[in-house]
Amino acid sequence: MRRSSHSRLASGVAILGSLFSACGGLESGEAAGGSQPRAKPVNVIFVVCDTLRADRMSLYGHFRETTPHLDELARTGTVIEHASAMSSWTLASMSMLITGEIKARADVAVLTTHKHVAEGFSEAGFHTGAIVANPVLDKKLHYHRGFDHFDVQLTSYIEEPASPVIGRGIDWIDSVLSDGRPFFLWLHPVDPHYPFDPDGGARFPEAPEEGARLGAASSLRWGRETFPSPMAPIPEPTALDGEAWARISASRNLYDSEILQFDAAMGELIAALKERKLFENTVIAVTSDHGEGLWERLALPDSPDKDPNVFFPSLYRRHGLMLHEEQTRVPLLFHGPGVPAGVRRPQWVQHVDVVPTLYALANVPLPKPLPGKALFEEEGSDPRGPLISVCSRSFSVTVDERWRAHFPRQHRLRKMDIPVELYDLQADPGERVVVDDPERVEAMEEMLEAWRHRYSPNDPDQPLDREIWAKLQALGYGGEIEFDTQLKPKPQPAPKTQTDR
Repeated sequence: MRRSSHSRLASGVAILGSLFSACGGLESGEAAGGSQPRAKPVNVIFVVCDTLRADRMSLYGHFRETTPHLDELARTGTVIEHASAMSSWTLASMSMLITGEIKARADVAVLTTHKHVAEGFSEAGFHTGAIVANPVLDKKLHYHRGFDHFDVQLTSYIEEPASPVIGRGIDWIDSVLSDGRPFFLWLHPVDPHYPFDPDGGARFPEAPEEGARLGAASSLRWGRETFPSPMAPIPEPTALDGEAWARISASRNLYDSEILQFDAAMGELIAALKERKLFENTVIAVTSDHGEGLWERLALPDSPDKDPNVFFPSLYRRHGLMLHEEQTRVPLLFHGPGVPAGVRRPQWVQHVDVVPTLYALANVPLPKPLPGKALFEEEGSDPRGPLISVCSRSFSVTVDERWRAHFPRQHRLRKMDIPVELYDLQADPGERVVVDDPERVEAMEEMLEAWRHRYSPNDPDQPLDREIWAKLQALGYGGEIEFDTQLKPKPQPAPKTQTDR
C-alpha cells in the first residue's frame, strides 16, 4: 500500500536534507606509500578516453592485459575503484564532467550557464589547451571556453587513434614551457568508441568469455518473459550458442585491443613528460565519459540496434539508452603531487567529484561552490547521498554502495510497461537478477524526485541544433536524446581540423 501524501512529503524533506548535507568524500590522510609531495606550480593533464569501460581494463582486473602503462602508473598513484559517470552518452556526461555541475536532463548539453574547468585554470594563470578527437565536443556547444588552444577533429566519424592526439598534446606542451607558467591540458582520445577497428586488428588471442555468454542468454530469457509482444522478436537464449557468440567474442576482443592502443599512447605521454622532467610535477587524471554495451544485455524493446553492420541487434551494443554497470562504471586514476601513492580506494564517487579534485591538487581555489568533493581533502568518511545518473530513457539511483534502481522516464516506456529494475550490486554486480522490494524502490524514487527538484533549474534551455544532430547521427546516435522532429540535418562539410590559438 502506498503511503499518504503527507507522509511521503515528510520523508521527501528528510531525504532532501540528507541528500545534500551528508555527501562525504574519501578518507583523508596518507595511505601505504605516503602522498607524493606537492610543488608549485603544478601542471594538470586531464585525460578522458571516450567509451572506456573500467571492467575491460587490467587496471580493474580484466583477464587481458589491456592497460599495462596505466597499471604501472597506478603503482605510484591512486585508483578509485567505483567511479560512476552521470550519463551514458558523451554530451550529457561531458557537460557535467567538465563543469562539475549536475544536470537533471540528458536532452540538452550546451555549456551556456556553468563555468568550464578550463576557465577556472585560465583565471588562475595557467596555459590551457585541449586536443579532442570526438567531433561533437566543439565550439558550437561551447566546449572551447577557457582554452588558449582548442583543437577538435571535425570529421563526422570516430577514427583518429590516440597516438596522434597525444602527440599534438605533447607539441602544445612544448609550445608553452618557455615562460614557466603551469599548464592545464585536456586530452580526449576515442579509441574504444565504435567502430572497433584497432590498427593491426585484434591484439589478443580469442577467448570464449563463457560467463558473459551466460549473462547475455539470461538477459534474452528475461526479455522473453517480460516483453511478450516487443516491436522486434527476441531470440531464444540458445541462439547464442556456437557461431553467434564466437562473432560477438571477436568484437569484444577488438574493443579490448582498442583499449590497449589507447594505453600505448598513454605510455608515450608518460615517457614524454619524463624526458622533459615534467612528470614529477604534473597531476595526471584519467577517466572516461561513459562505458559501452558489448552484447551482454537485452536491447530496449522499442530500440533494437538498426545499424546493418551490427551483429545480433537484440543485444545492446552501444551506449546512451541505459545506465547499467557496463554503461556507467568508468575508470578514475590520479597521479602526481598531492595524490596518495600506491592506493586503491573502495569508495563510490561520481564525475562531479573530478573538477573540485583537480582544482585542489593544483592549488586553484574553487571559482564557486560545487556539488562534488575534492577527493583527497575530505575529512572522515561520512556516507554519501545517492549516486544518480541520467539518460533520455531512464534514471538510475544507487544507494549504500549496494542497491541500484533503474526508473524508466519517458512516457512511451511506461506505456510499454517497462518495469523498474532493482539490483543488489553486492550479490549481483552484473545486474542480472531483479530484486522484488517495493518499499525500497519507493524510497529510492523519493530520493530521485528530491534530486530532480534540486537540480532541474541547472538545465539550460538551449536545445541542440540540426548541425549537431547530424553529427550525432553520423556517429551512430539517435534515441539518446529527444530532438525537434521538424529539424532536418544539413549536409556535412568535408572533414577538417579546427584549431584556435
